[in-house]
Amino acid sequence: MGQGLSFDLTQGEIEDLQKGCEFKFSQTEIQVLYKRFLKLDKDKKGFISTEEFLAIPEFSLNPLAQRLVSIFENVNFKDFLHILSAFSPKASMEEKLQFLFNFHDVDGDGYVSRLDLEHVVRQRVGASLSESQMDQLLTRVMEESGSKQERLDFKAFCKCFQEDEDFSLGVDIPSDDELW
Repeated sequence: MGQGLSFDLTQGEIEDLQKGCEFKFSQTEIQVLYKRFLKLDKDKKGFISTEEFLAIPEFSLNPLAQRLVSIFENVNFKDFLHILSAFSPKASMEEKLQFLFNFHDVDGDGYVSRLDLEHVVRQRVGASLSESQMDQLLTRVMEESGSKQERLDFKAFCKCFQEDEDFSLGVDIPSDDELW
């Protein structure tokens, strides 16, 4: 599973992968995701490059593609599966929020700063918000989270989602015949 990838996983490898992702995926789902991973890894390097990710039509059209790619780029299948486990219906709300927190923590310092939020929002909405509107939005997020330091730790970040009953972070795993 490291550098040179084989086209089939052994039963032992599948079981190890299940343990590694805390059984958030069935053996069948792991096999389907592995086939998808192999198809994306066009150069057969054992990881998916930025270019290979951006070749996926859904990614290339997404305004947050660069940020998403930065999370997934150059990861092997085991790490790919671990990252995707946050999207599993079996993942806890805390695991899903941890993924979102990491996504928004652009500089990786363990906090979602006002600058981190601005970066992600700008990628999402482009120039459709004026500086004044952006400032109002960021101020409101910081105030509603209870932040007094212009940055959110994980606990403060989670406050932004407490009352959102519709929040879900899920992905459908396609069948073998629906691969990219």
